[in-house]
Amino acid sequence: MQKRSSWAIQKAVVFALVLRELRTRISMRNMGAFWLVFEPIGLVLVVVFERVFLRGINIQVGEMTYAMFIITGIVPHYMFKNIVLLGMGAIDANRNLFAYRQVKPLDCIVARTIMECMLRVLGYTMLMFLMGFWLGYDISIARPLEWLSILFLGVLFSLSLSIIFCIWAEAMPNIKTIIRLAFMPVSFLSDFIIPISKFPVQMQRWLSWNPFLQLNVKLRTAISPDYPALPGVDFKFVILITIILLPISLMLYHSRRNKLVAI
Repeated sequence: MQKRSSWAIQKAVVFALVLRELRTRISMRNMGAFWLVFEPIGLVLVVVFERVFLRGINIQVGEMTYAMFIITGIVPHYMFKNIVLLGMGAIDANRNLFAYRQVKPLDCIVARTIMECMLRVLGYTMLMFLMGFWLGYDISIARPLEWLSILFLGVLFSLSLSIIFCIWAEAMPNIKTIIRLAFMPVSFLSDFIIPISKFPVQMQRWLSWNPFLQLNVKLRTAISPDYPALPGVDFKFVILITIILLPISLMLYHSRRNKLVAI
């Protein structure tokens, strides 16, 4: 029998971890498969219904309706945020698996990232079908390749953060609570529910240092080219941060990998 390569073993491990993560999420409650898909969709629909239909907020952000503004921001942002926060807890959730030498901590983080991307892509597709074919909203993407590249960049950026926070949390477990709390204002000021373009220009300049805001703005610009530009928002900014953080996260992981697998 031909010996499998390290790459083939790692792919098999990540695939098994994705299936384990899927089974775990499904078995957490009754009708688990239903809630796995429709809980994220339900969250978005509740926000849209409350702000658009109950409050009557129907402002235009560029040429984008407010309902589409919410959906095109909240789904990607929650994907990026969950990649960071779920990846941060990946080691604790899979610690018993490290008895098998083929399973590495990085595999657990990557598996959770893949799982989150799959769920959000499925949810986003279903939401777009609902908004476009049932409610008649314009769901077209002006520059789809740019939109996909920004999504991929956001996933890489979030994965880098999740590795760093995971290692940090293993050294200082109490830091997890602080990181989760810090994401509340970061999320609120990431242009996914409140249009940052309505803020004073000077405030926009300060808020543009938030990479998640930059990602949301660039995603919407790829969907609607006339989306209001914010001062300081530049695609190169997030690229530079990701180029810096990704190798740093991998070097930190390499230096701490033996301590991470301690059972």
